[in-house]
Amino acid sequence: MPSDLEATLTALEARRCEAIGTGDLYALAEVLDDDYLHVLAPGRVVDKAQYLEMIRNGPRRPERGALRVRVYGDAAVLTGTLHNHIGAPNEVRRVIAAYCTQVAVKRANGWRFVSYILTRKPTKPV
Repeated sequence: MPSDLEATLTALEARRCEAIGTGDLYALAEVLDDDYLHVLAPGRVVDKAQYLEMIRNGPRRPERGALRVRVYGDAAVLTGTLHNHIGAPNEVRRVIAAYCTQVAVKRANGWRFVSYILTRKPTKPV
């Protein structure tokens, strides 16, 4: 059974995914720390403002698999699978299967994500 803290962090990720899926940039900004960095599958790194703009211009709906949450004091690492449905809900152009590593930290205003690394899963056996 997950601890209360694991449930809090899993709920934080659910809010992030919901905000992305609905295009609610205000809600998305609320779960990301000001120094947030997002590493895209090709290796490009974007900051919080660039990431919010990317979501504004590129609708998508993240679908998470089971998350593993490990807490280290005021920091936590979340890992797990993701299927990123790229495109508007009624016109999904492609689905990216990936494995993600996220870092959240406890701030005065609650837990916030500071880092996200997306690694695309191979489409063919290696």
